[in-house]
Amino acid sequence: MVSEFILHIPEGINFDCTGCGNCCFLWPVPLTDDDVKRIGSLQFTEQKFEPAHIIKTGVPGSAGQNSFAAALGKRWDGKCQFLSPDNRCEIHSQFGAPVKPSMCQLFPYTFTNTPAGVFVAASFASTGVLYNRGKPLAEQREHLQETFELFKRLFANLKPDWSNLQLVDGQPLIFEEYLEFETGFLNALSPLSSERAEKILIGLSKRIFGLIVNKRDFDRVPGVDVKPRTIDSLVLKSLMATYFPSDVYRENTCDIDSAALARNFVMPPDKVLLDLDSKQYGFSQLTQYSLGPLNDDSENLLRRFAYLKIFSKLYFGAGFAGLSLLAGLNHLASVIALVRIVLKLRNIDSKKTGREISFEETAECVRTLERRLTVANFSKQSKTILEVLLSSPERAERISSLAS
Repeated sequence: MVSEFILHIPEGINFDCTGCGNCCFLWPVPLTDDDVKRIGSLQFTEQKFEPAHIIKTGVPGSAGQNSFAAALGKRWDGKCQFLSPDNRCEIHSQFGAPVKPSMCQLFPYTFTNTPAGVFVAASFASTGVLYNRGKPLAEQREHLQETFELFKRLFANLKPDWSNLQLVDGQPLIFEEYLEFETGFLNALSPLSSERAEKILIGLSKRIFGLIVNKRDFDRVPGVDVKPRTIDSLVLKSLMATYFPSDVYRENTCDIDSAALARNFVMPPDKVLLDLDSKQYGFSQLTQYSLGPLNDDSENLLRRFAYLKIFSKLYFGAGFAGLSLLAGLNHLASVIALVRIVLKLRNIDSKKTGREISFEETAECVRTLERRLTVANFSKQSKTILEVLLSSPERAERISSLAS
């Protein structure tokens, strides 16, 4: 049961719109019935704007008249039809923010209902959030409260169930007990820390692993005789295909190909290759080259990403795929390590190994990862296989080692 409305706002997270227009590129804008009526009736002062091009999606929403059964059509170049040449929203400019599509008004904020109140997060798909530019969220309480009211109307039936948490599969965890763990997690990811984000998460995972009552060999897949390092390579290949597909804009949903992964455990391939940017890379390339340390801004971004996922609880349980706390921590550590691996492979491919990776490159990787995590909708089989494969802190640690 969700508590009375208490809004928890993270420290150290800033946001103001940078006017980059990135959120208006390529990705579809879902519309409620009210949005369709409102935008369809607009009379623009400039004749170049034709009546709104609205497409039917057939996707039911969560709240009656607010069903997302339509979307705002894009121009030939993939940009929103109402985006001006200087990357400004003409609806906002001519009619004000409250007239924009509801999802545009909501972006980049999201809210997680829990028994301890409502926790605010902001999407790293936003340039302002990536660069941590603007006013601290802690100073935007009134605006966030208003935005949460919109969120509740849009997702009236979204009621996360936090009553079935698990520390690890088969070992229950009470939400209040979890909150005691989380305090230590957030302290470890403090902006004052200089350690890599995934290293911090793996350390936290090992502490949680020490609390398991009935320990077992989490490094192996039950009933399958496959070496742990072969499992590592297959898991990494699957995560790469899931979060960094060749065309991240083509699919609006995201799931792991659990059937293919399971087949590979039964009949492991002679050689596992990673697919990235329509190219293939062998694991020998990962081990032969060193990425080296990222610059301070990039490291701070990855820690901030991990911090906000923990704060908003969007990494385990009702917040992400129903994963146990242990598997959730290891999954989060693994996908952050995956960012480094993507940067490493692109660095190798550029034939300029050893160069310093720019913050912009790191930021775009994080943006892609965030977008994929946002649309992730894992099947029951995918959730099960993630739980089994990512309950091993050693596996997350070995995946992390491939990035350096």
